[in-house]
Amino acid sequence: MKRWWLWAGLGVMLLLIAAQQIWARGTWQDPVLGTTVVEATGSEVAGTLTAGALLAGAALLAGLVGSRPVRLAAAVCLAGGALLAGLPAVLTLGDPGEPLGQIARQRPGAASLSVHIDDPTTTLWPWLALGAAVLVLLGAVLCVLRWFDTGASRSPGGGAAATGTTPPGVSSTRRRERPRDPWDDLTHGQDPTVDD
Repeated sequence: MKRWWLWAGLGVMLLLIAAQQIWARGTWQDPVLGTTVVEATGSEVAGTLTAGALLAGAALLAGLVGSRPVRLAAAVCLAGGALLAGLPAVLTLGDPGEPLGQIARQRPGAASLSVHIDDPTTTLWPWLALGAAVLVLLGAVLCVLRWFDTGASRSPGGGAAATGTTPPGVSSTRRRERPRDPWDDLTHGQDPTVDD
């Protein structure tokens, strides 16, 4: 669960795929063509879906290569991208006829008509987009938790190495001793191969 980027990356990938798929369909009584099928893709239903996915993707890259402050900002952007992508999915699942009606009104000759969509239904893709937004939001939460864990691990501890004190029973001279290097002996004109 510590790999926040894995969940966020999976969510971004699913959001970009869902944007190109059909989210809702229904029928409309066209005054010229009669009963016609109206379909709406994710990008047509949710104008902020692709924007949220791209924002989350950019935040993901920034969080992977950035420092701790950048990672915190990336977590905030991930959460914002998840909201931008998830809210349209919730609205479409609640009322699929509204986006279908807007698409039908864009057809020639239908701008001045009262458009009523019959039998509006949703596909599986809005549910997958909502799940992908939840994954991005999970990645943001895990990124924040990772940010706090990294800060706690870098804080100074109470050990002897952190405080610079010498443990009891160990002299400071012994602590500073280092093994003799044969190259140092040669530098001082001594032959390290000859026993003292």
